[in-house]
Amino acid sequence: MRRGKKYGLIIFSLMILLMSWEGQKIDSAAAEGAIPQQSIRLRILAHSDGVGDQIVKRRVRDAVVEQMNAWVGELEDPQSLEAARGVIREHLDEIGERVGETLAESGKKYGYKVELGMVPFPTKMYGGAVYPAGDYEALRVTLGEGNGKNWWCVLFPPLCFVDAGSGDALQNGQGSQAVSAKGGADQPVQAEPGETKVRFFLWDMLVRLWDWIAGLFR
Repeated sequence: MRRGKKYGLIIFSLMILLMSWEGQKIDSAAAEGAIPQQSIRLRILAHSDGVGDQIVKRRVRDAVVEQMNAWVGELEDPQSLEAARGVIREHLDEIGERVGETLAESGKKYGYKVELGMVPFPTKMYGGAVYPAGDYEALRVTLGEGNGKNWWCVLFPPLCFVDAGSGDALQNGQGSQAVSAKGGADQPVQAEPGETKVRFFLWDMLVRLWDWIAGLFR
């Protein structure tokens, strides 16, 4: 068991180096298209920049986007901002429950906050365009202290569509009722489609490796 922990610590050190590169690459993938004047963003703030907290941030992202996809699919007009706003407000408690469940499943005991309103954003690049800092309507999920790197995307109207199984970006006509599972960090850059597929595969491997290492210390 001691030998296993030694190997685990060595692998963990290598993971930190890989995470610092891979996490930035994945978070920096920007969706295609410009952000309309009337839109609703999603912003998730991690508890910290620690490896475990950043992994949990992505798990929460996946849980929220998956749930939003289901609700968007039920709308008569998935492009209606008013309808989208109403759905989010109606299901805020359910979104919070989903976030809480994800944190519990990940072994995290810190709190969280889910809110819809005007949220401050720093200057962002999205789809090759720069958007000035300011307050924008958004669904904001704060995990713990919310001091870590954030993840964000545009919930409504959906501008980029992602296959949840592979993380590959799809053409806009292939899934008109899907919410993007891609977004950007504070300083996103454009990513090539082929590179995105490889990066998501590497990220999945890193997450599984982290879970294995964490299991050695339980």
